[in-house]
Amino acid sequence: MRKIFYLIVFSMVLLTSCNYLDVVPEGQPSTSDIFKTAVQAQNYVYTLYDNIPDRYHCQYLPDLCAGGDMLTGWYGSVRYFTWKSLVYNNMESASSTYYRMWDPTCSAPTGYHSYDIYQSIRNCYYFLDNVTSVPDITSDDMKHWKGEAYFLIAYYHQTLLEYYGPVVLMDKEVSLNAGANEIYKARAPYDSCVNFIADKYRQAIELLPATRNPNELNRITAATAYGQLARLLLYAASPLVNGNTEFYSSFKNKDGKNLINQIYDASKWKKAMDVAKEAIAFCESNGYGVYTNPAGSNLSDFERGKLNYHSAFVGAGTGSFWNSAEILFGDASQDDISYNAKNIAPRIGYKTYNSAGYRGYLIPTWDCVTSYYSKNGLPMNVDPATKDLDLYSVATGDSTALLNRNREPRFYASIGYDRGLYEINGSTISIHSRYKEPQGNDGISSNEYQSNNGYFCQKYISKMDTYTVTTKTLTNNKFVYPYLRMAELYLDYAEAEFEYSGKLDDYALQCLNIVRNRCGLPKFEDSWALVGGIPTGDVLRQVLHQERTNEFLMEGRRFHDIRRWKIAETETNRVPKSWTLTGSTAAAFYKVTDMYENMTRTFSTPKSYWLAIPISAMNDNYNLVQNPGY
Repeated sequence: MRKIFYLIVFSMVLLTSCNYLDVVPEGQPSTSDIFKTAVQAQNYVYTLYDNIPDRYHCQYLPDLCAGGDMLTGWYGSVRYFTWKSLVYNNMESASSTYYRMWDPTCSAPTGYHSYDIYQSIRNCYYFLDNVTSVPDITSDDMKHWKGEAYFLIAYYHQTLLEYYGPVVLMDKEVSLNAGANEIYKARAPYDSCVNFIADKYRQAIELLPATRNPNELNRITAATAYGQLARLLLYAASPLVNGNTEFYSSFKNKDGKNLINQIYDASKWKKAMDVAKEAIAFCESNGYGVYTNPAGSNLSDFERGKLNYHSAFVGAGTGSFWNSAEILFGDASQDDISYNAKNIAPRIGYKTYNSAGYRGYLIPTWDCVTSYYSKNGLPMNVDPATKDLDLYSVATGDSTALLNRNREPRFYASIGYDRGLYEINGSTISIHSRYKEPQGNDGISSNEYQSNNGYFCQKYISKMDTYTVTTKTLTNNKFVYPYLRMAELYLDYAEAEFEYSGKLDDYALQCLNIVRNRCGLPKFEDSWALVGGIPTGDVLRQVLHQERTNEFLMEGRRFHDIRRWKIAETETNRVPKSWTLTGSTAAAFYKVTDMYENMTRTFSTPKSYWLAIPISAMNDNYNLVQNPGY
């Protein structure tokens, strides 16, 4: 079946190449057809990207909305917002799944999305086995294309590893005539998966260019591979899969071999730390770093930080932005960006509820809003200037709660709040989100498109996003969603160094402060000097978790972080909070209540940490064992 292919990585103009059936003459395709010319071979390379999952679409995968930092309104059903299947344990099982990645033919309820990941891995090996036969290929193209294939073999395995745990490793293209021992392979132990994937990334690094020219920004680089390798090793060192006897003591293959190592190994943190440092050095030497907006050079630290952080995502107001300085791997599907913008931005152009235009129901959670630091770079309950305040009150003469005041620059670059400023439609508006106000909830449950807690996301919206009421036309700012960016490498090192040594060395502090300086925060050590110095032990661990959380809020990373940190049951089962949406005055609105949900949060441990292996795959492969809890 022919399908239109779009490259999900780094493409401001979507490619519209097709799968390999479209690069050969009509009739039965053969190796000689596909690899007859370099042009046809390159078209086949493009198809290898086909099954990279769409992590930023709130209807496809759980990353964006099941991590506790963003969600859609309560009204939308699970078939449209599949993240709810995990948070509310609704219709997600081994016999029926919304996430068809392990086996795209498995049973699924209405609303699923499918990715044939193992088929793409097979295609990568097929390419590697045959690319040398291309008669007019250059040495650079041969090298780079092979690097892309090795990268994608690693990335596809890593994707399955993140969602399902230990996977069946595919180390070559399996022949149609292969024996049962090759076809019906058992799941490999987690550490074996990590070693296999790491080796493939290393192979890719040796072959790929460090950077691409402006006409090739849609292609994987060695920097991409380095970043993914650092992420892989950080996850492998984390509590979920490093000596987790609580969840996985009985998680074994049919031969009795443990699939998760049962003895904690601190050296894994050392390995993650060393690779993060190696990756940072490689990327920095090739021009990568955290993005800063040149227009902010003469501003105060606070205004500079706010401008830098917001611009890193949506650009500096040109209407088209490619953050190639910082983004190592990204999603440039403008369909996703346009769809999300429509659902993120608050209502404009209408005084009361209207389903047209911006909908404002893909929102930051209460946990997201409260996680951001104070302007002094400390947690709000730690900073001497804020810890004793009633943050839910409104100061005399003010118009919004203290919770929305004296926050760090990333808060104002990312969050829209009642009586706060919001950039959209060529200007800066003031949000009015109390009962029946222009951006407020009208209390009618069937009116789906409105905020569930009184807050909105600003992070991905700019003045270049517009809506024209007369023509009902939406025009979205063009940019790239980050799957992986340089800031993560710096925070990878800091976390791994602390977990390995129990402290932060000078380089770890340098890494933390690169991220902090970009967003206008004081140095890490200067902030904590306000309360007696940098904490130690478990307190410092929680601080480093918050450093990472705040930098990546609403980017889909927290979904994976709370799992590897082994805290997902606590974070997911906590009932979200909200302002009182029926309040039409400040006194009535600024009362904290439970956010309304039409289902009960049901995160089951250890079951909900990973997706189930589909029954269809279990029936096909008698060597597979199911994940714990299913």
